Amino acid sequence: PRPDTMSMEEPLLGGKPGEKDNSSTAGSILCCLKGTDACSFTYGFFAGAFAILVAQALFWAFQSNGATSGGAASIGDYGDGVVRSGYRWPTKPMIEPISKKKFSAEAKGLNSELNMLMGVALRQKKVVGVNFKVYAVGFYVDPVGARRTLRKFRDYSPAGLKKNQEFYDVVTNAFSFRKVLELSFLRSVGRDKLRDTFNEGLVVRMRALLGSKGDAITEEFISVFEDVKAGQKLIFAMDKGVISVKVHNKAPVKFASSELAHSMLDLYFGKNPTVGEEVKENLIERFPALWIK
Repeated sequence: PRPDTMSMEEPLLGGKPGEKDNSSTAGSILCCLKGTDACSFTYGFFAGAFAILVAQALFWAFQSNGATSGGAASIGDYGDGVVRSGYRWPTKPMIEPISKKKFSAEAKGLNSELNMLMGVALRQKKVVGVNFKVYAVGFYVDPVGARRTLRKFRDYSPAGLKKNQEFYDVVTNAFSFRKVLELSFLRSVGRDKLRDTFNEGLVVRMRALLGSKGDAITEEFISVFEDVKAGQKLIFAMDKGVISVKVHNKAPVKFASSELAHSMLDLYFGKNPTVGEEVKENLIERFPALWIK
C-alpha cells in the first residue's frame, strides 16, 4: 500500500523563526505558553516532518513506475530458498486464492529439468452471468534461460512488469528458454468442449500466421485432447519452437511448430489474451525472484 498524500497547511511552514502565527492553532498555543523559542521549535518540527513525508511519497511514486533499485523481490517473500548456479530459488509454493489450489515452487514439466514457478491464476467461464471455476494454472520457466533473455527487465517490480506489454511479448516470442503451463482442472470437462475452447483461440492466431495451413496444424493439435476430470492435469511445454502436450497420465505428444508454440502462449500473454488480463498478470507475479542471490 502507498502512503496517503498528506497536506500541510501553509501557516505551519510559512512563519519566520520566532514569529507567531495565529492561523496555526498548535503553533499559537505553544507560542503563548512558551514564547518565541517554542514557536521556532514547533515550525522546525513540522517542516522536518513534511520533508520526510515528501521524500517517502517520491520513493513510492518511483517504485510504482516499474523500475526499482536492485530489484523488487526479497527472498523473505518466497520462503528460505535454495541456491543453484549462484541464484536463490524460491521454495515457498503458491496457492491460487479462490480455488485454493497449490502449485509447488519448482516442477519438472515434461522432462527431467527443473522449472521455476512464476505465478498462478484461475480460469473461469461465465455462463448466464455466473462464473464457473474451470481450472487453476501455474506458469513455470527455465530460470537460467529466462534470466539471460529477460535481463533488461531485472530491475522492474511486479507491478511494473504487469503493465509492460514489451515484457509479455518477449516471454511469448522467445524460444531461448523453456516455458510450461500446468492446468489443474477443478471440474470435469468433456473432450469436445475442451477442443472447442482451445480451437476458438488458436485457430484465429494460427490462420493469421500460416493461412489455411494453420487450420490443419491446429486441428491435429487439439485432436490429442481427451476428457478431463476434476483433479486431472493438462500440461503444455514450449521449448525451442516445439510444443508438447500431456493429457493427465497419457504420454506427451510433440508438435514441431514454432507458430503453434507462439499461439499457445499468446492465448495467455498476448495484447488481447483469451484468458483475460487478470490471469495474464497473475501468471508473472514471481518473475523478479529470478534474480535473487
